[in-house]
Amino acid sequence: MRKTDGSTNRYKAHPQLHAVSTGRQSPDTFVQIACEIHPYLTFFHLREKELPPRELWRLIERLVTKGFPLDKLVVNDRADAAWCAGAAGVQLPGSGLPPAAVKQRFPGLRVGVSVHSPQEARQAAAAGADYVLAGHIYPTASKPGLEPRGIGWLREAAENCDVPVIAIGGIKPQHAEELLSAGAGGIAVLSGIWNADHPAEAAERYRKCLLLASGMYEEELRL
Repeated sequence: MRKTDGSTNRYKAHPQLHAVSTGRQSPDTFVQIACEIHPYLTFFHLREKELPPRELWRLIERLVTKGFPLDKLVVNDRADAAWCAGAAGVQLPGSGLPPAAVKQRFPGLRVGVSVHSPQEARQAAAAGADYVLAGHIYPTASKPGLEPRGIGWLREAAENCDVPVIAIGGIKPQHAEELLSAGAGGIAVLSGIWNADHPAEAAERYRKCLLLASGMYEEELRL
């Protein structure tokens, strides 16, 4: 992906579907699900916070061995692991390294930043982020007791940010039209895919709803 600059335009034109791992599956289950869902994804986020670096690397190796495409892999926080593996990118926390510094040291690595305010979204874009992950938009069990930021907040973030704003938090397939109408460049999903009885079917449904909401479903069928 680092050598195919033209692919960036595709991500801007099509609504993006990101799946974010939950850290709750065994390695075998994790690899199986990841390989089943990747055909429907724009990017897959490897977000296994509890794994030490060596175990994280072994998990990436297992994904590659099973045929997972590296041009869809985003590693949470660990730019060094993403770069060494040849992954597509790194997802930085809001308190993480500056995007510009990461891109200088790891040229070609796609950099996302997690943001929680329109100001943070604008600052991340100005600092060199390729996209921002913004949330949480709807109520979600992963943020107990915290009020969702809502559609108005998302719209404000998108209006103040010149890179794709990827909505995250409590998103269901039927939310796609509302989110894209508010300016989201796509969505990121955790439990809606990973905890589904049939994760691949769930991922396919999210993708279909995004394409229908964007008016690109028929175009996709012709490809």
